[in-house]
Amino acid sequence: MSGSITLTVNLFGAFRGHENGKPLTLSLPHGATLLEARRALKAALDNHPLIDDSALADETQILAEDAVFERDTQLAILPPVCGG
Repeated sequence: MSGSITLTVNLFGAFRGHENGKPLTLSLPHGATLLEARRALKAALDNHPLIDDSALADETQILAEDAVFERDTQLAILPPVCGG
C-alpha cells in the first residue's frame, strides 16, 4: 500500500515547551519505521537532545525499536525521568 499516514505526537515532560505543548502532526510514508518517526520528530523539535533517549508509545504500549506504522496513529513521546 502506498500513500502517507499521519502521526499525531503528544508532548510530555521536557518537550511540553514546544508550541505550548500542542501535539505535533507528522506526515510520513505508509510503512514508516520508528527510526523515520524519530528523524521527523528531531526536525520538528529542533534536534532536541532527549529525542534519542525517549520512548515512543501508541495508545496501548511503548513501541519497540522495530515498530512500523501502517495507519494514522496517536503517539506520545516520553522523555527519560530522573528522581529520588
